Amino acid sequence: MSAFSDAYAGRNDFNFVKTWKTVGIVAVVLVVMSIGLLLTRGLNLSIDFEGGSIWEVPSKTLTVDQARKVMDGIGENLGEKYQEATTSDGTRVLRVSGRVKSIEQSQEVAKKLAEAAGLERTDIAVTTVGPSWGKDITRTARNSLIMFFVVIAIYIGLRLEPKMAASALIGVVHDILLTLGFYALFQFEVSPATMVSFLTILGFSLYDTIVVDDRILDNTTKYGRTGKYTYTTLVRRSLNEVLVRSINTTFVTLVPIVVMLVLGNIVFGEKVLGDFSLALLVGLALGAYSSLFIATPLTAFFKEREERWVEIRTRIEARGGDANDTSWAALHEDAEPQKQKSTMPRPAATVAPSAPPLTTNIGGHPPRPRKKRR
Repeated sequence: MSAFSDAYAGRNDFNFVKTWKTVGIVAVVLVVMSIGLLLTRGLNLSIDFEGGSIWEVPSKTLTVDQARKVMDGIGENLGEKYQEATTSDGTRVLRVSGRVKSIEQSQEVAKKLAEAAGLERTDIAVTTVGPSWGKDITRTARNSLIMFFVVIAIYIGLRLEPKMAASALIGVVHDILLTLGFYALFQFEVSPATMVSFLTILGFSLYDTIVVDDRILDNTTKYGRTGKYTYTTLVRRSLNEVLVRSINTTFVTLVPIVVMLVLGNIVFGEKVLGDFSLALLVGLALGAYSSLFIATPLTAFFKEREERWVEIRTRIEARGGDANDTSWAALHEDAEPQKQKSTMPRPAATVAPSAPPLTTNIGGHPPRPRKKRR
């Protein structure tokens, strides 16, 4: 608990710099693994991207095996996904999705499923999406991402610094690749709701990164002119100052998302809520992590190679200091003399000797005589 109390009181000095190398190696490995998963396993795209139909059968007796036999009897590999869910009114629904060649084939599947479940054909809800619709969604999502990156890069470059903008965008790419790798590994379905979540993830990740960068700029303005501190030292100070805020913001944001995932997807079987909340849960956690351990270290890496900060590092070493010592204690040197002064015992009071009566004025001239009263 002392660590948390120190963090809330502003006395924390976690050595983020010490972890940067290890975290960087792990990040590179995870990114390479994610790219490999995307190339080998691929993403499990919903019918909104590739076209197909979804049949929802409200039945308490129809099992997944029975539905699979019906689909196999109509066409080979026609039924691809089977999901059991419960609606808000307690009705069990078996959701079957697959690719069909025509509307007539989709209606035939609905008829066979209704017969197997002992229902009327009109009891089966059918949703059919053509392949052109999926292409439009893919193109729109791609264009949205490109525009997002362009606008954000311009804004951060003008509002903060170009190198901060580059680091922030690299952190966002890291978050997207790891999220896609997570989906490829577990073969979770990627739907339009997932794409909306991706855009939300990008916004949150950049928001957290900009907060850190803004604090770095403040500390650079305040301490950078003294020539006592390297850029990495100021970055470490800034990370410690915003650490509690980042933890609180992430925790408060993830709590309703977890509730939405559990209640919406698992309890009530709302697929759209499930797709949306799952992507948010993974992406927001990665966004908070990357803002502290990916984007910020990259900013320090780029800035330490500027002439100004190279000169400061050289000057510190010339004075006999350790330029690699980024501890926070160096930033409180001004407060140490006051602290020592308050703890030292005060010397005994001495009584000054009484001064002789004033006979001469300052400068050695005799006092002016008083005038006689009349």
